[in-house]
Amino acid sequence: MTLPDAPFLHLYVPNGAVTLEGTGRLGDGDAARITMTGGQRVTATEPAEILVWEMHAALA
Repeated sequence: MTLPDAPFLHLYVPNGAVTLEGTGRLGDGDAARITMTGGQRVTATEPAEILVWEMHAALA
């Protein structure tokens, strides 16, 4: 899967394991905050679930 291009992204791995391009391995309960970039590949290295929040609103 390729992550969307957004000002702010939050990636959470509730279970399983994935590799996030440019970051490395994320496993059960791990999270990554990504700012001002997108397009990284997320690849499951075992059966896994991910949740991705894409945010476009700026902080006031």
